[in-house]
Amino acid sequence: MIEDNCADNGILLPNVTSKILSKVIEYCKKHVETPKLDERATIVDDELKAWDADFVKVDQATLFDLILVNPCFPYLL
Repeated sequence: MIEDNCADNGILLPNVTSKILSKVIEYCKKHVETPKLDERATIVDDELKAWDADFVKVDQATLFDLILVNPCFPYLL
């Protein structure tokens, strides 16, 4: 996308509210800050799985919105 100058003009995220975008950014930050698979211990992997499980413990409407945003962020959920 950046190569296509999409970042200069903005990235369209139809039907994504600020609340959901905030959750997506939170998810991305957590996964970027976690060491890569080959560098992390099993305990870190278990902690990340637990964090992911807690991440989706939201009300049904929020979970539905996170699922709908998935085509924009295919690595989410």
